[in-house]
Amino acid sequence: MGTTLHVVDAFTSRPFAGNPAAVCVLPAPQDERWMRLVACEMNLSETAFLHPIASGWSLRWFTPTVEVKLCGHATLASAHTLWETGALAAVQPARFHTLSGWLTCRCAGDGIEMDFPAQVAEPCVSPAGLKEALGCELRFVGANGMDYLVEVADEVMLRALKPNLTALAALPVRGVIVTSRSASVEFDFVSRFFAPAAGVNEDPVTGSAHCALGPYWEARLGKSDFTAYQASARGGVVRVGVRGERVLLGGQAVTVSHVNLLH
Repeated sequence: MGTTLHVVDAFTSRPFAGNPAAVCVLPAPQDERWMRLVACEMNLSETAFLHPIASGWSLRWFTPTVEVKLCGHATLASAHTLWETGALAAVQPARFHTLSGWLTCRCAGDGIEMDFPAQVAEPCVSPAGLKEALGCELRFVGANGMDYLVEVADEVMLRALKPNLTALAALPVRGVIVTSRSASVEFDFVSRFFAPAAGVNEDPVTGSAHCALGPYWEARLGKSDFTAYQASARGGVVRVGVRGERVLLGGQAVTVSHVNLLH
């Protein structure tokens, strides 16, 4: 008897947009080597593995090459899967124990709201090679222990970026968040996220990056609630609410396929 993985597009209301994640709901903990092999086989930016525990669900995230400490879109996909399959009633919150502590998801209107820890990026000296790897002037450079956060002049520059991924992969961080004000009144800010060191050259929509982006733009725009757009090829919309040391991330999700593993 096989194991079914649910492939879910997160931070989108339509299939084949947003960020795809594979979700594997297990009855009990599984061998880590097996999980790494499955994540490599799926070859998506994240594969989520969860199983029930006394007060919720244990949740781990793997890229094709590494385990990560925080992932937004695969958490969104996991909550969506639990409610869609009936493992949880829609009125019940989905509570996940992770490497970043407890994360809670709730149904909110036509989407899902996630309660995540803020990941404030403190100003820092630009590391050697970052400017050259991105190929543009940097208005701000900060770090939060997980990623570098960079602001560039405008959305045109952000969308035109063709970074040197080999050079970015050499930096001692998970990835590089690049952001600017939005050129559209529909959104407050836009971003892209590059994580070649974690096996993801450009992530389509990155919930965890918005845990840094929310506090950053709160300080600059003087407000706490935002509608953001991640300007990857697939693209995705993230609602962001900064609440002190927590960040609320909102978005939609849609299941696009099921994969049956035979081994």
